[in-house]
Amino acid sequence: MGKDKQIQSLFQRVCYENDIQAYNELYIALCARLIHFSASIVSSFHLAEEIVSDVFITLWQKRNDLSHVDNPVVYLYVSTKNLSLNTLAQQKKHQHRSLDHINLDMLSIAPDAENGMVSAEVAQKIEKAIRSLPTRCQLIFRLIKHDGLSYREVAILLNISTKTVDAQLTIAVKKISQVIRFDLSNEIVQSFLRIDS
Repeated sequence: MGKDKQIQSLFQRVCYENDIQAYNELYIALCARLIHFSASIVSSFHLAEEIVSDVFITLWQKRNDLSHVDNPVVYLYVSTKNLSLNTLAQQKKHQHRSLDHINLDMLSIAPDAENGMVSAEVAQKIEKAIRSLPTRCQLIFRLIKHDGLSYREVAILLNISTKTVDAQLTIAVKKISQVIRFDLSNEIVQSFLRIDS
């Protein structure tokens, strides 16, 4: 069973069967991704953990009203985004924050060095190339490449078109491949940068 199908199944068991075990498994499957995403907005892993915990508490409280949700991953990302932005607004009453002021260091996840696909040195070069991207471009790349969201899911989450997602990813892949093409074989570059829509 694919990861998305597994998450869909867990979500349905929570909503239809009040299954606490499925709820715990759903939390384990998504919490790290959601915490990194929230931390990129609120600039605090501690606060992000509280936010994601609150998102899941709310999910459990509203579970009987959520059977209409088609895509639980997008639902939970959007819930996390909204609660993160609301938390920031409460903390900084007069400062309006949006995803344009995102802290991308919190999203930093070194690419596949731990899997032995690339050396730590090359992983650092890749991370540096990713960080050199414009904010929105970098966020889109990380959500798709690291968090495994689809173009459509990212488009919904960020309130942009799938064409914009595609255009931003094209920019990201081009810039990153220029930086790392001298360090890696073309095959590894293509493998690392391959993104399925």
